[in-house]
Formats: sequence, structure tokens, C-alpha cells
Amino acid sequence: MTERYLFENTDEQPWMCAASKGVSYKSLRFDPETRGGAVMIHMTPGTTYPRYRAHAGVEVLVLDGDLVVQGNRVNRGAYAHIPAAAVLAPHTESGCVLFVTFSGRVENLHA
Repeated sequence: MTERYLFENTDEQPWMCAASKGVSYKSLRFDPETRGGAVMIHMTPGTTYPRYRAHAGVEVLVLDGDLVVQGNRVNRGAYAHIPAAAVLAPHTESGCVLFVTFSGRVENLHA
């Protein structure tokens, strides 16, 4: 398979409402074969992201606001690595915008 370049102007992409109240996203890349991709996530103040399992891990860069992951507060400009198979439900106190990449399946557990 040949690698290809992908360029997205995120300012021109609208925020899409997620199934969970207070969460919206911009899908930047998704590979249906590996289930990996990249998204931007916006969470309003006081929102908890629904419980999920990151089968191949997740990387998070906080672009704005704060995110609380496993009791650790991650502020603007900070990076967090979520290991493979971790189950969590991060939340935000002041609201946040995140850049998130994942190498494989992310399973929602809130059903």
C-alpha cells in the first residue's frame, strides 16, 4: 500500500455533535482497515467522556482547557499517552479542545 499525504484545514470543518451530550468532534483521518485515526474533540465545561477502551492506545494533546485522566489533570499544551487496553472515562472541569490519535479500535463501553 502506498502512503498518501493528507491535509485538513480544521478551521473550515464544522464540529459534529457526538452521541454524548457536551461532546463534539472533527474527524481528520480514519483507516477502516486498522481502525486508527485522528480527531479533534471539544468538550463543554463539566462534561465526562463516555467510558471507552483504547485497544491500541490513544495519544492526546490538550489544545485548550483541561482534561482529567485517571485523576491526573492535563492542561493546555500538555500531552498524555493512554496505554493499550486501558478503560477510562476522562472529564473536563473548564471545557477543552483536544487533538487525539489512535492506532486501532476504540470501543465505546457506555451502552
